[in-house]
Amino acid sequence: MAESAEHTGDRADAPPLTRRERRRREREAEAAAGAAAPELVASDAAASAPAEPVSRTAVCRMPPLAAVAAAAPGPRHPRRRRFTRGAAMLAMGFVAAMAVATSVPAVALFDPDAPAALADAAPPPGHVATDPTLPQTVTSSDTVLGQAIRHDDYTVKSWEQLVDLSHIRIADTFTNDPASPIQWPFPVGVPIASYFGARSAPTAGASTFHEGVDFDPGYGVDIHAIADGVVSEVVPYDNGGLGVHVIVDHVIDGQKVSSVYGHMKPGSIRVHVGQKVKVTDVVGQVGSTGISTGPHLHFEIRLGGTQAVDPYAWLTSHVV
Repeated sequence: MAESAEHTGDRADAPPLTRRERRRREREAEAAAGAAAPELVASDAAASAPAEPVSRTAVCRMPPLAAVAAAAPGPRHPRRRRFTRGAAMLAMGFVAAMAVATSVPAVALFDPDAPAALADAAPPPGHVATDPTLPQTVTSSDTVLGQAIRHDDYTVKSWEQLVDLSHIRIADTFTNDPASPIQWPFPVGVPIASYFGARSAPTAGASTFHEGVDFDPGYGVDIHAIADGVVSEVVPYDNGGLGVHVIVDHVIDGQKVSSVYGHMKPGSIRVHVGQKVKVTDVVGQVGSTGISTGPHLHFEIRLGGTQAVDPYAWLTSHVV
């Protein structure tokens, strides 16, 4: 009993403890053990020091895990703190940039010296300085349309004729003279499919002697009167033979000369019988009516109104 009393620190002749007093002492012992635990773990010197006598109850009861966890220092994460601080600063910078972009007017960032620097730059050769605030315009002389315009080897007089030539087939078959009182039926040379004279009949019903020249500028191209004259015949429907055609009578060198325009496009005739026409007036358009193998102008020259002659040779000698 003496050994037990010395071990527990109680006197042998002390009265027995009540249950309440025993619990109070146990709690005090647990609190004292919990406070001493961090020092026992952290210090090797304290761990090697001679242990003081403790009660049996203190030896048997370990400190609660919650008390140890609360007393032990928590883990530190310096990298996480630096990342969090950097992300916060980045977010604040983005918000500030958006505020400036949406609130500062665009002209506040304009450099007033920039136009002057651009104005000092040397202009390219041939450049004419203009006021950039004024609308751009193009000015041409009144004589532009009156001047002859070269198109390859052919001469065209006006923009209207250029438009007319936009869909015409061109060939080096003849050269027209816009100033001549007698002209070819087209303002520029066009392909010729068949000449005047004997031939093999190209299709059923066609003659073996060709009394005209077949010009092939393309379907729908305007046909021009070769000289001043009076319209003597208009056939606006396809009756075979020449199909839709027009005949114009002229007086050239004191002689009656008739020009014939055959195989024209239906509905394209622009003249009527008895109408006076001028050289280059449009009489109709190229078609393929009558006895025809394709779109072309069958053109004839009839001396005295009846005698067919070679129209190519006649025009070549009269277009001056």
